[in-house]
Amino acid sequence: MSPESPESPSSASPALSRRIGLFQLVFYGLGTVLGAGIYVLVGKVALSAGMLVPVAFLVAALVAWVTALSYSQLVALLPLSAGEAAYVDAAFGKAWLTKLVGALVIFTGIVSAGTLSVGFIGYLNEFVPVSRPVGVMLVLGLLGVVACWGIRQAVWVLVLMTSLELGGLLWIIAWSGDALAQLPQQAATLFVPTSLTQWLAVMSGAFLAFYAFIGFEDMVNVAEEVVRPERTMPRAILIVIITSTLLYILVAMIAVLALPLDVIQHSDAPMSDVLRIHSPDAARWIAAISVMAILNGVLAQIIMAARVLYGMAERAVLELA
Repeated sequence: MSPESPESPSSASPALSRRIGLFQLVFYGLGTVLGAGIYVLVGKVALSAGMLVPVAFLVAALVAWVTALSYSQLVALLPLSAGEAAYVDAAFGKAWLTKLVGALVIFTGIVSAGTLSVGFIGYLNEFVPVSRPVGVMLVLGLLGVVACWGIRQAVWVLVLMTSLELGGLLWIIAWSGDALAQLPQQAATLFVPTSLTQWLAVMSGAFLAFYAFIGFEDMVNVAEEVVRPERTMPRAILIVIITSTLLYILVAMIAVLALPLDVIQHSDAPMSDVLRIHSPDAARWIAAISVMAILNGVLAQIIMAARVLYGMAERAVLELA
């Protein structure tokens, strides 16, 4: 069977229902972006960048902005569930290249879901001790069922979890005013690399922090289920990237100002540790919200990988028989 053009999927197959509006799409994107970046990666970025974590996130954001603007244009021209695979197919028309790109995108979704599931176990251990392999298998199985339930139901689950996630970040910010009070004295330490070694550390941290911004890649893969995607998708991507950049830099500043550097660098649950200095009970509540945030990211990755598979199969790029 010869591959069809990405603009003209098989007419014999039923189309996906357009059930996602701007509000739902923004929360879908914020859920997958913020869940990874703030609730899991801050400590890992600090391990590379030290006190210059805010600069590492800023550098990653600049790269992400360029990429996000490109995605905004591409998804407006080709609002297809195959996402990157469809873009490559339209540009080059090479079936082998389209299959390779699609397979790599699916692989990143699988790896991301697994990585976030491991982060989920770190926060869950704040409440009950759980074996990492058993916990990962359970969370992936449960969220797989939610993804199969239907896109409208799955997206509303994402909206609910993202609302809790944003509330948790605002709570951390509200409780950490004393840390931000140090900013005038510590601004140079947080934002001004003074040597080549520090710049290399920032770039190393930014390389990891960029992972936290790639939620817009998940967003384009539900384009066939978005109302007026040529208008809604670019607007949602821009809202998500602006909001996430502001929150990342603000919360990164709070984390490195509130905690000793060696503590945050080796923390499996950095947001809980930030609040623990104020109240052990608050730390447990933020750990519960963190669990929801990470689950949010896992669910988005599962949906993304499924939509890429669907989009490639729909356009006869992926032949399963």
